[in-house]
Amino acid sequence: MIVNMLSELTISGVVDRGIANSERIAIQVNETINTGQYGVMVGHQTVNCPVEMAIPIKDHLFWFGDAILNKNDWIFIYTGPGKAFVSDLENGNKLYSTYWDKQQTIFAQTNIVPMLFKADAVQVGGVAQNALQN
Repeated sequence: MIVNMLSELTISGVVDRGIANSERIAIQVNETINTGQYGVMVGHQTVNCPVEMAIPIKDHLFWFGDAILNKNDWIFIYTGPGKAFVSDLENGNKLYSTYWDKQQTIFAQTNIVPMLFKADAVQVGGVAQNALQN
């Protein structure tokens, strides 16, 4: 699948890879955004994949939720459990720390990588009913 490159956010890296309660994804905010359109998947990067490509792994999706973040803010997504908080940075921007609530680390293997995505369209099913009615 070919999709556009995402430029509003940049994955700076995985910090403390494989260390319980410390492992986190560091993301820099490059322009003012509503985080409700963004999320993170976990992918497998093979030797044959270019650096910008990975294959998503099933059942590993994190959605940020709605919030307005400004250019030069930062996001830390800790893979373990915890309570979200906001810190002030020296440059006047913010660091938003949030938690994925996984029971174990995700990125211990270096070929397992975070993948940012942006959702620009969605369809939600209506009230539950049988799909095939005669």
